[in-house]
Amino acid sequence: MNKKLIWGIGIISGIAILLLIFLLLNQKVKIKEYQSLDFRVSYDTTWKLKKGDNFLLEHKKSGSTLSIQSKELESYLIDTNLKELTKEITSSIEEQNEGFSLISVEEGSHDNYQSFSYLYEKGEEQALVTMYKKDTKLVIAYYVARSTYYDIVLDSVDSILDSLEILVGEK
Repeated sequence: MNKKLIWGIGIISGIAILLLIFLLLNQKVKIKEYQSLDFRVSYDTTWKLKKGDNFLLEHKKSGSTLSIQSKELESYLIDTNLKELTKEITSSIEEQNEGFSLISVEEGSHDNYQSFSYLYEKGEEQALVTMYKKDTKLVIAYYVARSTYYDIVLDSVDSILDSLEILVGEK
C-alpha cells in the first residue's frame, strides 16, 4: 500500500478522534434553577421541566419523575411536628395509591428543617415520598421510577432535594 495513503488515513482518523473527544467534552451538564413563591431548587439538564402549575421534572433517559409541591399550613397545624403531620399524609397517599407497599421510612434533616422519607414499591415501580416542614410551610417531593432505574437516578434526585430551599416570608 502507498505510504502517503496510510499517512492520510492515519491523519484523518486522528482528526476524527480529536473532534469526537472535543464534542463529548462540550456536552456538559448544566445546572438550572427553579423558584416558586414557596421554594427554590436546582436541577441539572438531565431533567426536563414539564410545563404546568406544579414543579414536575422528567428524567430525559429513564422517564422517572420528580414532583415537588408546597402547602401553607393551617394555623392549628403550625406547631404540629412533622412526624405527626406525616402520619395523616401517608395514610392519604396510601389510600390513593392502592397496591403500593411501604418498604422503609427514614428520618432526616435538611439545614434548618426536619424531613421524613417513605419508600414504596408496586411491581416494577418504586416511589419515594419525602416531606419537609419549615415554619408554616410543608413541602412534599414525589420521586417515581421503574425499579431498574430507581437507584441509578436516585443520586441525581438526592442532589436536587439537597438544593431545596423552603422560602418563608419572602413573597
